[in-house]
Amino acid sequence: MRHVSIVVAKEQLPNLLAYAGSKKLFHLTEVEDNGLPEGAGRYQAMELLAKASTVKNRITTLTTALELGDSPIESLKAPVNNLEELARFLDDETLKLEHTVRQIEGEQGKLQTEKEQASELSRFLSGLENVGVSLDAIAGSGFLTSLAGEASTESMPSVQRELDQIAYGNLIFAITNTSEKNQTFLAIFPSVFQDDAKQAVTALGAKPGPPWTDLPSDPKKAKEVIDLKLSDFDNVSRELEEKKTSLVKEEGPRMKSLATLSEILDLRTNALAGSATTEATILLQAWVPERKTKEIGAELSESCEGLASMYIEEEKNQFHGQDEESADSTDPTPPTLVKIPRWTQPLQGIIDNFGIPSYGETNPLPFMILTFPLIFGLMFGDIGEGSLFLLFGIFLLYLKRTKAIISGIGQIFVSGAELIVMLGVSAILFGFVFGDFFGFDTEKLFGLRPVFSPVAGAFDRIPPDTTNLILYMIIIIFFGVAHYLSGLAISTYNSVRNKNFKQALLGPVTWAWFYASFIYAAVLVVQSGFKFSILLKNPLVILSVLVPMAILGYEGGGLHLMEAFIGAGSNTLSYLRIWALNLADFAVKFAFFAAGGIVGAIMGNILVMILEGLIVFVQTLRLHWVEWFGKFYEGTGHAFTPYQEPVSWTVSQ
Repeated sequence: MRHVSIVVAKEQLPNLLAYAGSKKLFHLTEVEDNGLPEGAGRYQAMELLAKASTVKNRITTLTTALELGDSPIESLKAPVNNLEELARFLDDETLKLEHTVRQIEGEQGKLQTEKEQASELSRFLSGLENVGVSLDAIAGSGFLTSLAGEASTESMPSVQRELDQIAYGNLIFAITNTSEKNQTFLAIFPSVFQDDAKQAVTALGAKPGPPWTDLPSDPKKAKEVIDLKLSDFDNVSRELEEKKTSLVKEEGPRMKSLATLSEILDLRTNALAGSATTEATILLQAWVPERKTKEIGAELSESCEGLASMYIEEEKNQFHGQDEESADSTDPTPPTLVKIPRWTQPLQGIIDNFGIPSYGETNPLPFMILTFPLIFGLMFGDIGEGSLFLLFGIFLLYLKRTKAIISGIGQIFVSGAELIVMLGVSAILFGFVFGDFFGFDTEKLFGLRPVFSPVAGAFDRIPPDTTNLILYMIIIIFFGVAHYLSGLAISTYNSVRNKNFKQALLGPVTWAWFYASFIYAAVLVVQSGFKFSILLKNPLVILSVLVPMAILGYEGGGLHLMEAFIGAGSNTLSYLRIWALNLADFAVKFAFFAAGGIVGAIMGNILVMILEGLIVFVQTLRLHWVEWFGKFYEGTGHAFTPYQEPVSWTVSQ
């Protein structure tokens, strides 16, 4: 990567940003105050940023309200070459649409409230009809009246209490609709109290609506009148929906174009917010891939009719990694450009969740392509369950390739489809190695002899034979040692690549020396039956442990020495979770089969695939993030995020 400065004439700025947006090779950075040329100042973009944000929020609201779907994009005549004029244009256009949409939504809201109130009254009249009581009989003399209105949620109890007191308890009160801040109500009481009731609710801040009047005394006939009104409401509701549909059809394409223009306005305004300006020019700074600098320089000037120039900043150091390009310049934290195949994106996502590879740091992805499925398979080796994992992964991959709309946690699984396929393949391979098919011995089922079964003789013999279990434990421990040392080897490579030879020698190399000696000493003690005196007969072993410890303490301090010493034991033993979960996997399936036969075996396998499958994945993740990454990976970088603009838009300038 190279850090560049771009000077462009103001009138050519739209062409420059359009070019940069199409190439997707410019990681824009903020121009530092101490890097401003003479006569230049910060670009004042606060007002423009505020306008762009307002328009963007308005368009988001309108798009949600109208539910545009797959509407085409209309060709608009818009002033895209002038951001201030574009902001005014979008503001005017969206205000017109916002007024229309709010009018329709207001009418729909009012209609919904009236409909709820009428429905409540209809239910009340149905009750009177069922018991054969007329409205006049309830009122005593004269017909009951109704009072509908709206009040805040907090004041609604006071409204109900006041009306109940005014009507001397002769009140039917119902809340008909609830919104975020307000509620609507319907009250039915003798008409003699109508004026007092209106005054009371108005004093409490409620907004009374017109009462239902001129209803016949017979509840059945009164209900027919109300039901007729409900039918009218339904007709009006359909008319409003048709009006909204017509608006979407007429204005949808225009709305989509405005949304795209709003995105361009927002992107270009934010790009300018970090720039500097003179009376006639704009200064932008960005990171670009080094191999593209000559090509970019020529194309950039051509796109701006020769009124733009790109200058490469002087570099102090340069590092080239296998999967990233970074450079050191005035910016202390250059971005990291990680190049990976598409099928490894889920694994890279796991790495990025820990931290993005930083400047001069090796990306662990090439190693994790091997180690992540390997560790998973060592814990979860089963031909049958692995096949189900593989089929599930292929199904998710199909959904991903067809861009099916999946919401919630399902989208997480779809995003990781390739990784699930990898884990399924690994589980199948280790299932053949262990001779495990849904917990049954493959040799007995299919005549397939396992390469090595960790649980052979441990569950089907009395007394149990634990020879293979102990051997598998030893294999896992030495696998952990190899994984631990590989992390220190990568750390050494990082230091050498960054030309920190002293750090490499006194850091990871010495750490690896101490760790290897520590493990060798531990093996001697275990082989002797835990007689620590065996070390006194091998003074060179003690010396090979103490010398690197002293170097680590001298170079990194006591904390670093303590980390290395404690980690030598705890991190290594942590890999025994591979052994433990492999044993648990078989034990659970065996226990369920012994207790419930075939049905138990099915239940046991379902439990293992769901619960233990998740546990195994988490433990595989932990062994990488904690035990392995801690030796070489910091992940303190930030991703290369190129400036880009929407490409599917049509504008007449």
